[in-house]
Amino acid sequence: MEPRSPSFASTWLLAMLQGQTYDEIAARFRVTKSTVSKSVTDLARDLQTVVGVVGLDEDCAPTAHVIRAHGKDYLEALEHFVPLAKQAATTSPPIITQAHVDQLVLHTARHSRCKQRDIALLLMLIHTGARPNEIAKLAVADYIDAAGQHRSPPWLPAGAASNGIARPLLLRDATVLYWLDAYLAWRLAARYGVSDQSTYRGLQGESSLFLSRTGASFSSSSTKATAEKGLHDVLQRIFRYANLPGLGVQCARRSVAHRLHADGCTHEEIAFYLGTRTGAVRRLLATGPRKPPRPGAFRA
Repeated sequence: MEPRSPSFASTWLLAMLQGQTYDEIAARFRVTKSTVSKSVTDLARDLQTVVGVVGLDEDCAPTAHVIRAHGKDYLEALEHFVPLAKQAATTSPPIITQAHVDQLVLHTARHSRCKQRDIALLLMLIHTGARPNEIAKLAVADYIDAAGQHRSPPWLPAGAASNGIARPLLLRDATVLYWLDAYLAWRLAARYGVSDQSTYRGLQGESSLFLSRTGASFSSSSTKATAEKGLHDVLQRIFRYANLPGLGVQCARRSVAHRLHADGCTHEEIAFYLGTRTGAVRRLLATGPRKPPRPGAFRA
């Protein structure tokens, strides 16, 4: 089967959701039906596992019926998705260590044009294992209460969770809270999502927790007036700052799963914290990770 670029898969997925059959798409692009079917299915599976598709577990088989039934949610996930080269099937994403986190934060602070946001976003991902589209839907009021105090713990609302089940976010580390607070202070100074009230530290409680550099929401339900492609794009760029090949968004959920397992959590508990099923947890924990890249081993 001739390999096709991710752009073909995206085009075919969009055509399918517009009502075209695999046969019609195949005839239009002069490829086999199986090529179209496999490309669309592989893309749909990536959207489920990397970004998250609301209403579907990452283990759900992306049949044509499922894709059409959840077309709007797949399209939303596609807005946040940045295709990357796939890793070999015999390898597993590496575990993100504290040394990697330190290097990621250092290089993000050095290179990012929105330092407070990007460091807070990075640490949110690494500590919670939440999917990019879930993080995009978090509101200020999910992190702090009207008095401006940290929620303990903050919860990802059911409407933001890919599986539709609310869950607590594992934001216990003081460093994570420091950078989230620094970002909210930056937002207030930049007048992004501010309120004329003193509640929520002067911000609109219903506004998205993370905004683009132009102040627009990453959530697809809001304005698209942003030069950035989506939250996944921002996160992948953050990982590129540190030049640590192999590390990326997919590593975060695996790293959280291993951390919780080391802390004595059961597979059921890990599944709850990650908003997935125990089968997915077993796969995250099943294969030993590759030796991760050594911080400092690559040119910055």
